[in-house]
Amino acid sequence: MITSYKKAKDDILQYYDEFLEVVRKAEFSEDDTSLKALKLQAEKIREDKFCLMIAGEAKSGKSTFINAYLGTEILPMDVRQCTSSVVEIRYGAEFVLNATYADGRTQKVSGEKDITAFLTTNAALDDEYRDIPITTINNEIIVKYQDKKISENVIVDLLRGVEKENIHRLAPEEYNRKIREYIKKKQPHWREVVVKIDIEYPFEDKNMRGVRIIDSPGVNAAGKVGDVTAAYIESADAIMFLRPITGVAIEANSFKEFLESKSVDRNKNAMFLILTRAAAESAETIERAYEEFINMFGIQKNDSRHGIMKEQIIPVDSKAELYYNEFQSMSTEEIKAAIKRMNTEKKIEPFIKAAWFDADGEKESFLKELRRISNFNVIDQSLNRFGRKAQFIALSEFLGRMLKVYAKISVMLREKIANYELKAKDPGKLAVKIKQTEAELIDIENRMNEKVDDIIAKYAGSGRKGLIAQRAEEVMSEYKKKIENIKGIGNSSLEELEKLSFRQVDTFIDFEADLQKKVIAECNEALKVALSGNNTVEYVSLEPDFSKELVEKIKTDMKSEANETYTYTTGTTFTKTHTGSRFSQSKYYHLVKNSISERIESIKQQAIRDLRSFVSHTVTAYTKELARNADTKKKELLKIKNDKKTAEEIMIIITELKEMLASLEPKERDVAELKGGIDGNV
Repeated sequence: MITSYKKAKDDILQYYDEFLEVVRKAEFSEDDTSLKALKLQAEKIREDKFCLMIAGEAKSGKSTFINAYLGTEILPMDVRQCTSSVVEIRYGAEFVLNATYADGRTQKVSGEKDITAFLTTNAALDDEYRDIPITTINNEIIVKYQDKKISENVIVDLLRGVEKENIHRLAPEEYNRKIREYIKKKQPHWREVVVKIDIEYPFEDKNMRGVRIIDSPGVNAAGKVGDVTAAYIESADAIMFLRPITGVAIEANSFKEFLESKSVDRNKNAMFLILTRAAAESAETIERAYEEFINMFGIQKNDSRHGIMKEQIIPVDSKAELYYNEFQSMSTEEIKAAIKRMNTEKKIEPFIKAAWFDADGEKESFLKELRRISNFNVIDQSLNRFGRKAQFIALSEFLGRMLKVYAKISVMLREKIANYELKAKDPGKLAVKIKQTEAELIDIENRMNEKVDDIIAKYAGSGRKGLIAQRAEEVMSEYKKKIENIKGIGNSSLEELEKLSFRQVDTFIDFEADLQKKVIAECNEALKVALSGNNTVEYVSLEPDFSKELVEKIKTDMKSEANETYTYTTGTTFTKTHTGSRFSQSKYYHLVKNSISERIESIKQQAIRDLRSFVSHTVTAYTKELARNADTKKKELLKIKNDKKTAEEIMIIITELKEMLASLEPKERDVAELKGGIDGNV
């Protein structure tokens, strides 16, 4: 099993460079679909873009965690961060910050000193209002309404919505008074609210250059997320929700609510619960708290839609990791002096003193103990296992395609050797073989054209005869049964309805992907049948390779001929479910349910039309690729036939081809072994 993404990526790119040299020496066609797809995939692997989203409660230590993870202090850690902005951190040639304000203005800040000052000013929580949910107020009121008059009903609805966010347990009257006061004070200055901060930093560690960190402010004490945060959640490769390991009631519902929110529900990628500040607690306390969290969230089954397993609950200490990063570059004497200075100034953490004492002043033992305390190595392992799953799948697909091209090259080399040997022995027999091969290829194409008509009829048959219509009806029926079980009382019912509806759209998307695989599999099987009998042509040399790019082209061609498609968004209907209503909740729920059901039915009908068209386009593209591959084979044969080489030159060519063919076996074996190790991780 391969568990290190970096190691797997480096090995793959090394094998790819060797592969390209083989392609060059073998004079393999640059127009081959598989080869073109490989080159595009290689660029994506080199770019290695990975989006990690950090969410969490107030006082969970997000800034400290992010700095520790990145290996450098980018975000100020001595302020109570509470802004309306999403902070995005990625690699750049220089340390620069670009801020976007609520009115659309942008500001660029350069240099560590000015950037720190900007972040401190714009992320610092005013002590006067540190006990009210400023993030929610800014997003839902200040930024949304701008200069418009805010009605009393809107404010009352907000106060009801943030009742659970009174984490400092103010008297309700005082809590509501402060919120109203903040709105009155801040609304005239809504233009000064920063809604987005982009930070570019020149990381020395090359492994961090493909990572994009999203620091989200949009998770409140009840686990709810704002619209901006929700959009980032759906695009993240992994999400880490931070909360202190102790000091917060374990039975609090914030993470549970976050895990079950509709935006997280739509994200199929890795979710982690990160328990921070572990170094400040005893091993016994950590173990007890950890087990309680596992019992609450780690008992869900692996096949649950968005459950979280034991391995995804990780206790860490960010300060220990920060010290580990700092001390790595120091000598033993420098570390000793730094610890002595911290001790004199009474700024030393107890775990630092204990680790230094236990290591008996030995640097490597000290660093090893800090890494054990920080537990950040488990973060890396877990990201590789869960968060990197999509990237590991992409690596496996890349290696699979490389093996396919190696197989094509092997077939090509064997055919070249056989044809050159035949040319050297009897040129007349080579000419006869070429005519026989051409006739076989024409026969195969004809038989395939007959078979694809059967495939179209099977999947895209009119009425309810085709598999597309039958399966779509089954999927819709399952959805209707599920929503009928919702009681229809309160906002929780609307949330559940919305989640199920989003899942239904995802089901149709998965349905299309599954159908695509089945249609291509049937085409491949039909080609194998067409090649059976006395044919001398090898299957691998004719099989079309359906890359993602080719499938996207099919979809683009299909859309140009199709009617305008329906879309499913959280538009007006869904927004109303979160703003409160004076109408009957039950009546309102059923109106919303009927409206959504009608939209889902429309999506189903459009999906049937689109999928029928997709099948037709797919089999057409398949047969075109088959014809192109057959044409390439004909050209290779004619090239050998018309090659004006002497008998001696032909023998040299044959020897070189045999040596090249023999060299492929160990290369293919290495690639296959690496793929097997990666597949074990997936």
